[in-house]
Amino acid sequence: MILTEFTFTDLVRNGSMPEAATTLRRNMDARDPRQLFEMLRSNSEMLQQIRRNSPQLVDAIQRGDFNKFMEQIAAQSPEMQQRMELDRLASLDPFDPEVQRRIHDIINMQNVQENMEHAVEHAPEVFGHVAMLYINCKVNGHVVKAFVDSGAQMTIMSKACAERCGIMRLVDRRFSGIAKGVGTQKILGRIHLAQLEIEKNYFATSLSVLEDQPMDMLLGLDMLRRHQCVLDLHKNILRIGNVVETSFLPESELPTHARLSGNTPDVDDYEFDRPADSHHESRLEQSTTTTSTSTSSQFPEDSIKHITKSGFTREQAIEELRLSNGDATKALVSLMTKSLSVPKRKR
Repeated sequence: MILTEFTFTDLVRNGSMPEAATTLRRNMDARDPRQLFEMLRSNSEMLQQIRRNSPQLVDAIQRGDFNKFMEQIAAQSPEMQQRMELDRLASLDPFDPEVQRRIHDIINMQNVQENMEHAVEHAPEVFGHVAMLYINCKVNGHVVKAFVDSGAQMTIMSKACAERCGIMRLVDRRFSGIAKGVGTQKILGRIHLAQLEIEKNYFATSLSVLEDQPMDMLLGLDMLRRHQCVLDLHKNILRIGNVVETSFLPESELPTHARLSGNTPDVDDYEFDRPADSHHESRLEQSTTTTSTSTSSQFPEDSIKHITKSGFTREQAIEELRLSNGDATKALVSLMTKSLSVPKRKR
């Protein structure tokens, strides 16, 4: 059975004895887990370091229970579990379709894991989150945060936003229909001509009004092409022709549902058009509290422990699991990337 370098590194990664770890790694045969077992039994200092993270593993070593030792190693390392499963499958009928399928799945997962490790090592930024591109503009004198989306065919506005801006009376319902993309939404109609104010300059655009749209306004390709817009990500600006430049909004100024720190589209985000009364603030606080309470218990304890045993707090684990839709592996990688603690790829 093969004991990978990843497993050994995982055992001593929080240790404070680099010399001892280096000596063990130099003298250890990576293909002989029993040799590692015997070496650890004879090194009390290393056992003390490992006990901080894996007390059950140390107990198995001190009792001389090699089988329990291997079980603990496998439990801490998904890669080791795959190795043990491959060894088990190798003893079965190689012509059994189910055995072949299982071997194929394990090898494929190993390739996926190696690809992810390459990405973590060489391009950790791909695991980060990217804020959406929003700008401030005005429609009929009302401030609106508009999402700039060159992948959308047309410029759209939500019904709620159109009502706030007082332009629902201009909707031509003969142009109603269904908008299809990632999902489907009902188009109530079209406003053929509206004035969009950006940095005190006015631009004509048409608007399709959608009945149930989470974002107030989306600037689509029709408007971007018509006014020869350039998305300059180097300067973080939207350039409209050669006339206007406006900066993309920082995350702190984005609508609530578009912020990376939380995705709560049910919370209204009309700061510019609503007075900040105590009732509205109370609703926001209550919504945040409810979300925090519900997420604290909705994820399996195994997933939380999988992250906390790598040195992160329980609160960090729960928050990252929420952002990763419960994917423990993705959450752990994201936390590692944020803390700049990039694991080395096995060689």
